[in-house]
Amino acid sequence: MWSTEEWCRAADRVAQDVLRHGGYGHGAVDGLRLAHRLGFDVIYDRQQSTRGRLKQFGVRRSIFIKPDQRPERIHWAVCHELGESFAVQVFRTLGARPNDCGPGTREQIANLLASRLLLPTASFFPEAERLEESLPKLKSIFTTASHELIANRLLDQESTRCMTIVDQGRITKRRANRANCSREFLPLERDCWEEAHERGHHTERILDDIRARCWAIHEPHWKREILLMNPLHEVLV
Repeated sequence: MWSTEEWCRAADRVAQDVLRHGGYGHGAVDGLRLAHRLGFDVIYDRQQSTRGRLKQFGVRRSIFIKPDQRPERIHWAVCHELGESFAVQVFRTLGARPNDCGPGTREQIANLLASRLLLPTASFFPEAERLEESLPKLKSIFTTASHELIANRLLDQESTRCMTIVDQGRITKRRANRANCSREFLPLERDCWEEAHERGHHTERILDDIRARCWAIHEPHWKREILLMNPLHEVLV
């Protein structure tokens, strides 16, 4: 059985190959343009129930997309269907057979590939380090990825991170990469989040070598905050 790290490394290799064939080296990746360069037709279908689906008609491969007002969702949907198409290459890289890996494995691989197509490992993490993992600054470079995807991608590294998304004052997602985090905010996090929620700007708190940062992603009728917590100094073993 293959580890999560092995699946991720294989997805990195395949995504890098796909981007190279699509003519992308750095910066924002336009999912629709990438699909066209790879020989896929992208067709909008308002009637379909899912955000995206992949179909093959003879030698033509088509991605059907449900229209959405948010461009980031369109780019994600296209890259997810590309991930579905190229998932077989991830299996081959590991010498795995899809039928032996469980019913949800292909979908997980498609997600891994989509995130790596929009936020390529080779360019995203150097920028994240240079910009001290600032979500707004990273978003200004990787414009086709959502703030949530960028925050999730920051968990794909060895150093410990805990990421939380709060919508309308309620925690809707909370996950960590190397250690479990409690379901509720720590006092440090709550203080940081409350200020961002109320004042609508970036806040930061540091206590006992732990840093919490919260970004307010506010819209006229919706308040979302994304909080990232991590140790300032960490020794990896």
